[in-house]
Parts: sequence; C-alpha cells; structure tokens
Amino acid sequence: MSSVQQHIEPEVPTQAPPWSRLVQLAAGACLVLAALTNGLSQYVGYLVIGDLDFSEQIRWGAEHAGFQGIEQGFLVVSALFMPLGLLGVAQVTRWNARRLTLVAVPLVLWGMWGFHNVIAMGYVSGTVAPAGLSVDDAVRLNDAMVSEPGVVVLALIPHLIGSFFGVLLLAIAAWRSGAFPKAASVLVMAFLVWDFFLPPVGPIEAHLLLTVGWTWWGITLMRLPNAAWRGQPIPTRGGESGAY
Repeated sequence: MSSVQQHIEPEVPTQAPPWSRLVQLAAGACLVLAALTNGLSQYVGYLVIGDLDFSEQIRWGAEHAGFQGIEQGFLVVSALFMPLGLLGVAQVTRWNARRLTLVAVPLVLWGMWGFHNVIAMGYVSGTVAPAGLSVDDAVRLNDAMVSEPGVVVLALIPHLIGSFFGVLLLAIAAWRSGAFPKAASVLVMAFLVWDFFLPPVGPIEAHLLLTVGWTWWGITLMRLPNAAWRGQPIPTRGGESGAY
C-alpha cells in the first residue's frame, strides 16, 4: 500500500437547501426596509426638525406630536429589520472574508441589541412621556436615563462600540467579498465616521449615506444568484469560476 494517500475534495452540494432563495430575498428586503425606517426617517427628521439634541427634540415634539410619533415609531420598527438584514450580508461575506465576518457578526448583534434599547428608551421619553407627564418631566426622565449606569452598560456602550465597529468590519468584509458594489460599502463606512464624529453640512446629513448604502446592499443581496448566497463560485463567461 502506498504511504501517500490521495486527497479527495469533498463534493459541494449543488442543490439549494429548502427556502434558500426565499430567505435570501427576505434578508435583502429587510435591509432595504431598515434603510427606509431608520436611515430615511432620521434624515427626514433632520430636514424637518434640524440638528437638535434629543432633549430639545422632546420639547419640539411636544408641540408636533404627530410627526414626533411617526418618526420615533419608524425607528422602533427598524429594530426588527436591521439585524436580519445585516446577518443577510454576513451570510454572503462569510465565504470570502471569513475572519472579518467572524469578528463583525458578534459585534453587530451586540451593537444592535444596544441600539434597540436606545431606540426603545427614546420612544418612551420622547413620545410617551410628554403625553403623560409634563414636557420638563419628560426631559428630566431622558437626562436621568442616559446618565444611569445600567443604561450606559446595557444600551449606550453596546451601541457606541458594537454598532460602530461591527458595521464597519462588516462593510470592509462586503468590500473584500466581491459580492457587493464597493461604492455601497464606502457609503456605509463614510456614514459611520460622519454620524459618530462629524456634524451635518447644510441639508446633507449622515443618514442620507446610510439610506443609500443599505438600500444598495439590500437590492444587491436580492439580485445575487442563489449560488453566491450559498458560497458557490459563479462561472464567468470564459467558463472559469470567479468572484461574485
């Protein structure tokens, strides 16, 4: 018997798992809906309200309860779509950017959990409290929550660290994967830097970049061949497998 054993590559299944295409379409749709309910709603809010801190927005919202409730309600709804859409991106990037995706996904989930808590507290103090308390009491409630140690640990730190670095690493993974337009990934990365560190410029605010970037990602995700979703290389015109 020969001491050298032939290495046999495992056969890659070509048949899609049940509901694979449906799950792919749903993930892409969730990302588009996240862009609209979170990114676009906050950009429209900036155009209507201006660059106010949240305590000032509570006071403004008490006199414009209809708009305030709709804008904050969209943010609450976005909490459902954001993690599902971002996990859809990770499903694609994990094949060609495995290490980046491996680090990005736990950070994204941690960050989205914190962001969900931030959104929920914002809805309570910005929409519910002014209707049942005085406006000054609603502002004091908001100020007390953002300085409370439990809120800092359970909401602010996860969001500020997890969302920033998680989505940033996922955008880099999307760039490297070859599956998503590089310009879309650049928009997402630029949004993070702008939103966390820089002020708006005239009528342009960071969430406009998020809206375009996530919508572009989501549409791309829905249009990808299902084989790319499942990690299989896509044949090029020359018959060789290439990046997708």
